[in-house]
Amino acid sequence: MKRSIVQHGSSSLTITLPRKWVEKFKLSKGDELDVEESGTRIIISTQQESGSSKKEFSDKESGIFTGNNLSHLYQLGYDEVEIRFIDPHTLEEVKKRLPNCMGWEIIDQKENKIYIKSIATTLDTEFDQLLRKAFLLTNELARNLLEALEKQQYSRLPEIKELEQLNNKFTDICIRILNKRGYSIPNKTMQIYEIVKSIERIADEFKYICDMFKGYNKKIDADALKLFKEVVEYYLAFYQLFYKFDLELKRKLYLERKKLMQHIIQKMETTKGITSIFLHHQLGIVQKTYDGVGGYFALVL
Repeated sequence: MKRSIVQHGSSSLTITLPRKWVEKFKLSKGDELDVEESGTRIIISTQQESGSSKKEFSDKESGIFTGNNLSHLYQLGYDEVEIRFIDPHTLEEVKKRLPNCMGWEIIDQKENKIYIKSIATTLDTEFDQLLRKAFLLTNELARNLLEALEKQQYSRLPEIKELEQLNNKFTDICIRILNKRGYSIPNKTMQIYEIVKSIERIADEFKYICDMFKGYNKKIDADALKLFKEVVEYYLAFYQLFYKFDLELKRKLYLERKKLMQHIIQKMETTKGITSIFLHHQLGIVQKTYDGVGGYFALVL
């Protein structure tokens, strides 16, 4: 998109704003915009959120509606959602997942229709706090899971697993903010999105491990457990680096990944059953952590 510079008077130069962008954020004469210089670029932004958006869904026309569908609509930034349904399971899915959608409430429900609306406005200044909370919940999930497995306290796992659901609340609202407003540094939105998704996916891997050992009554392979401790430490190094840059942590995250993954794969070659699956999820945590680290280094360049 190109704009021509227009001269007003002897010294003032102006350009016009894209009409769709102005309408999207409901801007008008006299509104203030933020203007930031970034090399050859000038970044123009607004504190306004995009206008209220509505989405209608019918399971008769679009097929089965799941809790994941509701989360996706939430993440995409819709403020109003109307769901028409024939299958009563649709209503069950909505009510089960809705508590994860912070700020969304059911404001009207009829026999075959449910209407959901956003009743809270989240400012972009809260994004950093929400992201930190998602990190901290994942940290707690990792540490508690490691402790429970080391002490063979398998009865704790269902309660520990609940931390993953809380993590989803905060990662979902972070993604929602990014879709509605973008990141505070506009050309870094993709990088911060990658970090948020990595945190959510890492928490998923810890959740899968909770599910695996729920009801387990044996001692876990000592070497696999030792590797898991290293995996947790590797993930926690990412959190520490994100909030305080350190050259040694950077070196650790870059160089230890391949070595740690190699050790896990070597152990997998000599195991089977639940131990092998346990190691498989450890590989997932390491790789997803490394994906997040990649997003971080692109973010700070």
